[in-house]
Amino acid sequence: MDFKRNGLFAGLILVSLTASVLGTAPGAVKLDNYTFDKVLAIPGHSFFVKFDQSYAYGEKEDEFKVLCKTAHAVQNFLVAEVPVQEYGDKENDDLKARFKVTKEDFPAYILFNEANKEGLKYTGPIKVDDMSVWLRRQKIAFPAIGTIEELDKIAKAFLKDGLAASHIAEAKKVVEEQYKGDKKAAMYIKIMDKILVKGEAYIEEESKRVTKITAGKLAPEKKEEMLDKLKVLAAFNKEEL
Repeated sequence: MDFKRNGLFAGLILVSLTASVLGTAPGAVKLDNYTFDKVLAIPGHSFFVKFDQSYAYGEKEDEFKVLCKTAHAVQNFLVAEVPVQEYGDKENDDLKARFKVTKEDFPAYILFNEANKEGLKYTGPIKVDDMSVWLRRQKIAFPAIGTIEELDKIAKAFLKDGLAASHIAEAKKVVEEQYKGDKKAAMYIKIMDKILVKGEAYIEEESKRVTKITAGKLAPEKKEEMLDKLKVLAAFNKEEL
């Protein structure tokens, strides 16, 4: 009964907050020094909180918007933002100080949950691809950006089970039945075949090679293809297993 009450209580709070928030990115919950601790106290939830200037804009804010939209499908996980006012009433400046965030850090992201009650700062690039990988490393079931979820799972099982050929056969079946003609899907098969021949070192070696290629002058179509390959190679990252 307590669990049901807690769940209902959490749901009512979140519905109320979402309905009343204005000026935030779609999918984000706006927090301030009145609501911050109340919301983060909701049991069983993880919160990825962005501390930023009021009325943020630019490429990093665009990445934040994509992050919010992608996060909507993840259960018990919410993206939130704390807008910090530099002048006037200096709203939420106390929260900025509390979590040792400076203006130079903006946008700063901190993960809060049972495992990180004091907050775990994200220090990587402000790119959805990088943030999604980092969140998965923190045990958040965040979708891979720009890859194919069914094939991501097979790729990880392939590494976990000692490069079992049965997983290559499974991947081929998925590609044939669901992703026939998809160039990105075909990359999974090619990479698995290469790993089988060259070993797991191929993942890092090929990632470095492709990264170097993308730094040069390429036709837009070729560059997009190489960037897609980097994303697929990242799906074979053993650190996430």
